[in-house]
Amino acid sequence: MKWLARRLDHLGSATAGGAGGLGFSQAPAFTHAYLQRLGGHIDEARRTIDKLATGDILPWLGGESREQAVAELSLRLSELERFQQVLLDSPALLRPLTLMRHADWSIARGAAEAFVPAIPVDPASIVWTLTGVILAALAWDATKIPFWAAGKMRARRAAATSQQSPKPRQKSGKRRQPAEDSSAP
Repeated sequence: MKWLARRLDHLGSATAGGAGGLGFSQAPAFTHAYLQRLGGHIDEARRTIDKLATGDILPWLGGESREQAVAELSLRLSELERFQQVLLDSPALLRPLTLMRHADWSIARGAAEAFVPAIPVDPASIVWTLTGVILAALAWDATKIPFWAAGKMRARRAAATSQQSPKPRQKSGKRRQPAEDSSAP
C-alpha cells in the first residue's frame, strides 16, 4: 500500500510541477502581449488627440472645451506611456512582476482575452518555467504537511506507550524461610 501511495505522490508532484512550469512559462509571453496591446492603446490615444486637436473628430466642441478634452486625453496618454516605459526599463526576467505592480488592468484583461499560450524558449521564459515547476512541487509537498505531522504525532504516542517504565522484576523461585532461632526454649 505504501508503494502505491509513493507512486501517487510522485505522479501528483510531477503533475503539479508540470502545470506550474507551463503556467509560469507563459508569464513573459503574456507580458509581451500586454506590451503590444499597451502600444496599440498609446498609438490610438495619440491619433485621437491629434484628430481632436485639429477638429477632425467632435467638431462641435468649442475652443476651451476642445482644449480641456485634449488635456484630459494627453494626461491619459502620458500615463500609458509611463506604464510602457516602466515595463521596458525593467529587466526581462522581472517584467512579469513589474507588470503585476504597474499594470492597467483594463488593458491586461483585454490582453488576457486575446492571449494564446506559446512555448517560449528565451532565457527569461526558461527561468520562469523552472520557477513554476519548483513552486508548484513545493506547494504539492506543502499539502502533505498535515498528514506528515499527524503521522509523526502517532509515532511519538506509540513510542511513548512502548517506553513506559517496566514493572519491577520479581524474583523467581521459592522464598526462603527465615531461619529458626536456635536460642528459643
